[in-house]
Amino acid sequence: MAGPIESLSFVARRLIQYERRFAQANPRRKVEAAALFSRIAASLQALASDLGRDQLPNEPSRELVLYSTRLNECVDEELGAVEAERLANVLAEASDKEGLYLEYRSSPDKKELAEELEKASILIQALANGLCPTPPSAPGPVEPPRV
Repeated sequence: MAGPIESLSFVARRLIQYERRFAQANPRRKVEAAALFSRIAASLQALASDLGRDQLPNEPSRELVLYSTRLNECVDEELGAVEAERLANVLAEASDKEGLYLEYRSSPDKKELAEELEKASILIQALANGLCPTPPSAPGPVEPPRV
């Protein structure tokens, strides 16, 4: 069974596989996806930083859970409803702060886990940069979806 960090890495690797589909999306969707991907990448960086300082990753985990609620609607046209929902669910489940902290603390190879988070962040940021080289705004909190 994959741990939370491996699951976060899986989401990043899976999203980058759809780079061509995202590139063909309409301009508005590309900008929205790029902004969300940049925020996810920044949260992964913050997560790695908190874990590296032996701190419970409260804020990055909260942000990733919030972004998971947006991911499904942001990528469903490009990935299909089933894949979009699956990735959103994996992102949400892997963002559990206690699970992440426990996995990192109990690992004999913290460096490998930190590198995995770094790679995931780089992949997602590269995807964002490829869709919209000039992000619409600096990464920050995303508003919850309107009902």
